[in-house]
Amino acid sequence: MSTRRVESFLLRIVVPSDEAQLPERWRGRIQHVASGEEQQINEIAQAITFMSEHLCPMREFLLEIEHPPQNQSLP
Repeated sequence: MSTRRVESFLLRIVVPSDEAQLPERWRGRIQHVASGEEQQINEIAQAITFMSEHLCPMREFLLEIEHPPQNQSLP
């Protein structure tokens, strides 16, 4: 049976109301709801990176070393 987890993010975008400015000039903030961690953004790529860091955090790896059985000798 597969397990799943649900993560929530709040994305706020502020777009200037001055039509003289280019529409690409926006800013925003993204928040990971569970942790409350926030980051200011001015590119959508920053939001994607932020979400990726919370969805796929670095996993801890356990290094296991195989030992030969007690009754065998090493070559």
